[in-house]
Amino acid sequence: MIATLGNFSIWLSLLFAFTQFVSSLQKNNKKIIKFNTIAAIGLLLFSMLSFLCLIYSYIVSDFSVSNVFQNSHTTKPLIYKISAVWGNHEGSMLLWILVLAIFNFFIFKLYNKINFSFVTNSLKIQAFVTLGFLFFTLLTSNPFEKIFPVPENGLGFNPILQDPALAIHPPLLYIGYVGFSAAFSFSVAILLGKDKKLENNILLFDCMRPFVLAAWTFLTIGIAFGSIWAYYELGWGGWWFWDPVENASFMPWLLGTALVHSLIAVKKKKILQKWVLLLAILSFLLSVIGTFLVRSGILTSVHAFALDPSRGIYILAFIAIIGTYSLTLFFLNSKKFSDKKYVTFLSREGSILINNIIMIIVCASVFLGTVYPLIIESFTGNKISVGEPYYNSIVVPIMIPALIVMGVGPLLSWNDINFTKLLKNSFPNFIFVFINTTFFVWIFGSFNIFGLIGIILFSWILSNIIFTLISNYSLIKSLKALNKNKIPKITNSMLIAHVGVALLILGVTASSVWQKEKIIRMKTGESIKINNYQVVFKELNEIKGENYFALQGKFLVYDKKKLLITELNPENRIYPITNNSTTEAAIHTNLKRDLYIVLGDGNSDKGRVIRIYYNPLVIWIWIGALLIFMGGLISMKNNYNPSKNSI
Repeated sequence: MIATLGNFSIWLSLLFAFTQFVSSLQKNNKKIIKFNTIAAIGLLLFSMLSFLCLIYSYIVSDFSVSNVFQNSHTTKPLIYKISAVWGNHEGSMLLWILVLAIFNFFIFKLYNKINFSFVTNSLKIQAFVTLGFLFFTLLTSNPFEKIFPVPENGLGFNPILQDPALAIHPPLLYIGYVGFSAAFSFSVAILLGKDKKLENNILLFDCMRPFVLAAWTFLTIGIAFGSIWAYYELGWGGWWFWDPVENASFMPWLLGTALVHSLIAVKKKKILQKWVLLLAILSFLLSVIGTFLVRSGILTSVHAFALDPSRGIYILAFIAIIGTYSLTLFFLNSKKFSDKKYVTFLSREGSILINNIIMIIVCASVFLGTVYPLIIESFTGNKISVGEPYYNSIVVPIMIPALIVMGVGPLLSWNDINFTKLLKNSFPNFIFVFINTTFFVWIFGSFNIFGLIGIILFSWILSNIIFTLISNYSLIKSLKALNKNKIPKITNSMLIAHVGVALLILGVTASSVWQKEKIIRMKTGESIKINNYQVVFKELNEIKGENYFALQGKFLVYDKKKLLITELNPENRIYPITNNSTTEAAIHTNLKRDLYIVLGDGNSDKGRVIRIYYNPLVIWIWIGALLIFMGGLISMKNNYNPSKNSI
């Protein structure tokens, strides 16, 4: 009954999306408002109802639903029954549709007399995108398909995906991906508009800003949670592997970063409008391309859904349709959004333009490394690998200038080209960078050119933020002393996000350059030393979990004074339902470093292979990502202003 209701709700969602698309084509404004109100609310309610029906089917283990049978089991913990809803292809597409409906509703809330045509066109495009995913779900990926006879139990769920971080990683990532659909719809709607007044068009770009911020912010934290999961679940001691599916999320994030900053330039100086329109289109197209890579079955990845490639053909055709239409529209209509003002190099808008160019180059490099092996394989049948060496040698050097420019950006003024003033303002920063870099190199006790560059970048960005805060505080204090009535409201959301970037650079640099690794075969009772820590392999035990069996090691960690710091218990788990095994790393974390132990294969006679990592400052990667997320949330809250004017 519940499954039937869920399936019926998807069809009703399709009806409401179609109603919104058709009503947006009408010329009668009253009818448009009437039908779009019904459509936006109906689409949201019924897409939510269908998603809740699928969740309920998983909770009660309704194995008459094929999707539940294939991805769940009665012994599975409740949290993983729920997260399995979006941990598979069909359920994740239903979540996509729900997030599309949510963003669609918030677009609808922007309606007022001034932007009526713009919002109507945006809803039309959003409805078309939603229809594309609804048809895809109903025709190829219906999560409510029934099976008969009803099996007694399910096949279980990939144990590597049964993890708290991965339980919340996909929804956050989807908000980012789907959020760019709103930016895409706004961009196309602006290009379709006939108003040539710059001031009116700037107001339309203001509507786009909170949606872009939401997409970029949640994509950031979604990528971070995926990285955390890979770090402690996959057992290889790293937090980023340049996996093709990781790249699929990284590419729209790069363009989204450029888009966020370009919107600032549009608001402040009424420039870079063409950049905003193009970046909004490309960000969403890359999000859908990421969907194609994950769901087409052409990738081999721990993240990918190995599916029938015919499903990928549908998505590829959908990309071709929306991509051809939107990019053609851009090249035909974007001339009226060309900048009328000259962008100076040593200005804040100049720094944004430079970073835009760099981000597109980096994105193109990642895109080439991701799709080139697929192209070669499709034409020659030969498989080639593009891995970490390519990305580190191409992407990292290109990103360094972008980070330098990001650090100097807060010191620059809009339209200011006073080079002497810039050097004067930067002098305290150079001193701070020198002192801070010297301190960190001394702390790590060894010199490395890449480590030195990373520490300098971290110090450079952080110093500029500190002195910008001091400057802002001094400005407000002086205005208050002069009894000024209007004191400018200064929001520090950008500075919070930039602090996060600085800390992320610090964590990435330290954990990559100064990581120490020991791979050794150990028997119980033996010990090994790694970076002033003594690790003792105390014992090995068999344990039973809720839905798995495991071998659990007991490792005691002592400091150089022979004081016990912690006990670490890495595991090798076997899940009998799915006949899969996983490696559970054991990690002891503090603000200085991670001690990371992985229990490998072996036996009692020869010992077991043990991998031990000393990862300095790795926690600052996650702290940095959290600060970026917080800065984005604050900025998003300050920028979203739904219309209070009735139509």
